[in-house]
Amino acid sequence: MKLNKELCALIADIEEIIGSECYNPNSYDGWNDVEGCEFRYPVNIRKQSGEFAKVRTNIHTASLLSDEDITPEAVKYIKYKFGSNELFIGLGIIKTLEFLEKTYGLDFNELVENK
Repeated sequence: MKLNKELCALIADIEEIIGSECYNPNSYDGWNDVEGCEFRYPVNIRKQSGEFAKVRTNIHTASLLSDEDITPEAVKYIKYKFGSNELFIGLGIIKTLEFLEKTYGLDFNELVENK
């Protein structure tokens, strides 16, 4: 699988789906008097400048990032930070897509070109 602009967009979409499945049963929304809140977990991505940006939306629509920031190398290292732990969600999604290609004979480069 070759990471290109279309596959980076697919990875960003998958990451947004995963990151939007967070729930904190101990949280409280005082405005609406609701206990337990769902939220989008922020993702960190390394920009071309070497700085990390914390993004709470789809990576491709983030106002903090430019098109030059969304490179295959940057997408590999998008991560969630949990205290001192880091989950490289970008690499996890890439490895999952490669597993699906190998297991089911898929070609994601071909699929994204023909969508």
